[in-house]
Amino acid sequence: MYLCAVSNDGDILNDNVMLEPVVEFVGAKCVTAAEPEYTNAKHPSILHLPCLLERGDIVLELKASPKLGLSKHNLIPALQPDKNFFLDNYAKSTIQAWLSFRYRRSDLPKAFIARTMPIWNYLKKEGKKYAAHAMGYWINYDPRGEELAYDVPYLFSLYIVYSNRHHDAQQQSEKLALEIRNNFPGWQELVKEAGGIEMHECRAYGEDCFTLSDLQNCVYFNLDQVNHITEPFGSKKAEDSE
Repeated sequence: MYLCAVSNDGDILNDNVMLEPVVEFVGAKCVTAAEPEYTNAKHPSILHLPCLLERGDIVLELKASPKLGLSKHNLIPALQPDKNFFLDNYAKSTIQAWLSFRYRRSDLPKAFIARTMPIWNYLKKEGKKYAAHAMGYWINYDPRGEELAYDVPYLFSLYIVYSNRHHDAQQQSEKLALEIRNNFPGWQELVKEAGGIEMHECRAYGEDCFTLSDLQNCVYFNLDQVNHITEPFGSKKAEDSE
């Protein structure tokens, strides 16, 4: 078991212990292989992160909670970095994205999640095979942030953003987007009792093509959000039974 520092660099280096008295850590352990749903900061609670060692590459599993705060008085010389581990710039930026995504998690309308549930369940399953190198899923939907009545449809778009570091990531992500488009009519029928849903587009983008404007107009979606919806929200059956 290891500890990974997750405090801001400036906070760690700040000598004013009255202002910045502790350094925060999360637990980390070695795992045999990276699970796709935990790579590239897609899951807010668990991160599988490639790490370099002198004897070869390994994968670290980091968990966002519980965090451990250690007083700076106890860090030096009692606790020192393990020089056997090396995180490159990409790994460091992945950790930063993972930590920030946790706090940028959007509170999507329950009605919207219920109507798009088959898509998210499909991504959780098929993402392990096709979108292993996806950096995440972004959505744009209208009307934003509103719980709609059963007879009022949502219009949405889904974007799969993939990493350019892997040669087959584009092919995998585009194939996944195509399968979602092909399956969507059947899913519409499946969730019709929860309300209407219409897809404007579903596309795969490389990380260098997904722009700042796209990020500002879209919402980052964590797949674990579907776990908080246990039954259709606002379905016609539920309304008829009241």
